Amino acid sequence: MWIALIICGVIVVFILGFGVYTAAVTTHPKKTSMEDAWNNEMSKDYVKKCDMNPSSVYTITTDEGYVLHASFLPAYDYMDEYGRIDEYDYKNPKTHLSDGPKAKDEYRAEGGLDNCNGQRFIIISHGYTYNRHGSMKYATIFRRHGYNCVIYDDRRHGENVKTLTTFGREESKDLMAVIKDTRRRFGKDIALGCHGESMGTGLSITALQYEPDIDFIVADCGYADLENVVKEGMAVKFHLPSFLGSLGGVISRILFGYNYMKIAPIEHMGSGRIPICFAHGGADDFILPVNSQRMNEAYSGYSEYHEFPGAAHGLSIDSDPEGYEKMVLEFLKKVYGA
Repeated sequence: MWIALIICGVIVVFILGFGVYTAAVTTHPKKTSMEDAWNNEMSKDYVKKCDMNPSSVYTITTDEGYVLHASFLPAYDYMDEYGRIDEYDYKNPKTHLSDGPKAKDEYRAEGGLDNCNGQRFIIISHGYTYNRHGSMKYATIFRRHGYNCVIYDDRRHGENVKTLTTFGREESKDLMAVIKDTRRRFGKDIALGCHGESMGTGLSITALQYEPDIDFIVADCGYADLENVVKEGMAVKFHLPSFLGSLGGVISRILFGYNYMKIAPIEHMGSGRIPICFAHGGADDFILPVNSQRMNEAYSGYSEYHEFPGAAHGLSIDSDPEGYEKMVLEFLKKVYGA
């Protein structure tokens, strides 16, 4: 009997230890370095042929005082206006920190449209463990078609101070700060949209509950809720019982103040005012395509869903750069009419 109790005790301790480990690693992931992300993106033919040096590197402070690091990649048509960092230190971009970009004084209308002389803007949010250099691949499309791009590091990621990753709970508020900062810099009436990849989509969709002042969202390979992603990963990738994911969430609530298994962007989709273009890789086995399909079906406003056959997680654009660009441009025509 004592042997049985000891064995049961060991099993319980192991399970609890695994839960603590899972909670800690999930909420405090290892970050990809700025250098590794740059090298990874610049190894892609459709990216490396483009000039990806930013015009400026700057910070954005959220309402709670958290500092986000950002870079500004102007549309290629506006490179002369905003300039370029010639010897860009992609390993340590913050060595180039400045006050950041802003609209010319003559663009700031008094009594008319404050829209930066008609320039358009896009804010791009990257995925879990990555950083703003990972957003460059999407910027290649938008910059060619006249969009100035703001890319920034999600909290904890990139050059930001380490803190909890909350999968959209706090990151959605950070995005709201980036939107507010972008309008302050360039004009309250600018055309402005958002693009998200993976967790970048999760935080963008979660931000809809705050009715952000944006015109559209391109939502790539996001999760409808984190519970299905964690349980699927436990069962399929690690061949472990799914209850361990729930245990990790409960322990996360005790140790870090929130249960990541309760994160569900699909429950925070707002009024339906903002058009959304959902995209997903057909071979994504990390966040299954059904997540984007569910959000597309649940959204009360205009949305559309596109699937890229054979594309793994976060690689839809890599699998078909021209097809991805076509999808984006056709969607933007529906948003702006031109």
